[in-house]
Amino acid sequence: MSIKKLIAIAIIFLGFSIAWMILGGVNQGRTWEQTQQSLKRVQNAYGGPLKINPPLIYYEIIKQKKGQVNGFETVSSYTKKEFIDPSRTNVDIDLKLERKKIGNLWFPVFIAAYQGEYEYNIESVPKEFRSQPLFLLPGLHSSESIYRSIEMKINDIAVQPLSKLVANAPIELRSKMDSTSNVKVNFYYKTTGTDYILYVLAGQHEPLQETVRKDDNLRSKYASAGRLTRLDNFNVKLTADFKIYDFPDRTIPPTEREQFGEKNEFIWQFDKTVTGKNIGLIVPKEKNPGEIAARISFFAPISLLFFFVVMMIFGILDKRRLHPMHYFFLAATFLSFHLMFSYSADHISMYSAFGIASIVSCLLTFSYLVRFNEWKYATISMSFQLLYLIVFSWSFFYKSATGLGITGLIVTIVSVITLFILMQLTAKLDWKSVDVMTEDAM
Repeated sequence: MSIKKLIAIAIIFLGFSIAWMILGGVNQGRTWEQTQQSLKRVQNAYGGPLKINPPLIYYEIIKQKKGQVNGFETVSSYTKKEFIDPSRTNVDIDLKLERKKIGNLWFPVFIAAYQGEYEYNIESVPKEFRSQPLFLLPGLHSSESIYRSIEMKINDIAVQPLSKLVANAPIELRSKMDSTSNVKVNFYYKTTGTDYILYVLAGQHEPLQETVRKDDNLRSKYASAGRLTRLDNFNVKLTADFKIYDFPDRTIPPTEREQFGEKNEFIWQFDKTVTGKNIGLIVPKEKNPGEIAARISFFAPISLLFFFVVMMIFGILDKRRLHPMHYFFLAATFLSFHLMFSYSADHISMYSAFGIASIVSCLLTFSYLVRFNEWKYATISMSFQLLYLIVFSWSFFYKSATGLGITGLIVTIVSVITLFILMQLTAKLDWKSVDVMTEDAM
């Protein structure tokens, strides 16, 4: 093999690599545009990420603020809400995952059933303010969500009318605070959401600080608490009917987790604990063809590199001389796979598109090489294509039990096996007899 031939093959490899980068970028752009358009429709129907806010009890105090206006000292009064953290929290949340498809995109939506029991010890209120009335905020802050089957009881008395709850208007607790009494609140409702659920710890009434991260090419917002909150007799149980999960950034991991078949049960139990974080869970996403097509396209040069190296070594061992144009057309069969998969997945199922693209690409390689030489050589070459193109690409569809991709593991295993086989085949090869300066097939 001559230096000129190696340079020609390298140029072919570089050219197709650029084509794959462009194709991957196009797939990403198409997917992002379609996602933005479809996401609004999904959120209009199911709401956005669900934030569950516990009911908050507070009392009001009058405070004074001194200042100066035109050199004169002024005193202004303002009302400040003093919130009471619950002395006991017992929450049960049940999540049922659904998948909504719009066009060729899947969106993770879920139904949440929330049931909370809270107790508030009014002994925490300073004595000078115990004559003040108590107010309760229901905690239904999301105007985009739909709350069904709403029930709230305060000291076992149902709250009526329910419009007070939906409007999240303060509810005055008529009874004056008694130093020996507690306020008990029971709250229940069903609602829907998308992407993730966040339980905002009691007392986190201040605006949440939001952070943004990229997760599988999807921008998601996760919130952390704004101030420290004390947790006493705190118990939150979240049951989800899916196996794969993740936790939002800057949230508290569960203290216990159990798996029952396809279900997961998460428990957060705390006592005499102070934290500035919330509790949350990310629901799994369905694989979208545009995202996978983009990732496969960006990975394609590695597949082609494996194929070219093996074909070169195999040609030396079997004395098959491939012209650079042969390598060009073989690379084109690889590109045809990615083009067919990317654009046929818009109209048929992702798995059907992958199967059709695989068959077409392999048949192109086989029919081309069988005319170049013989069917055995074509079959062996097509087997290499199946391994380095189809198997590598197929690995992007799957994740391990931990939720991590397995592509890197498969590439590593195949690389080691390929290296071992090539080393064994070429161990006794007299490389001096391979005249790299010979002008063959040029």
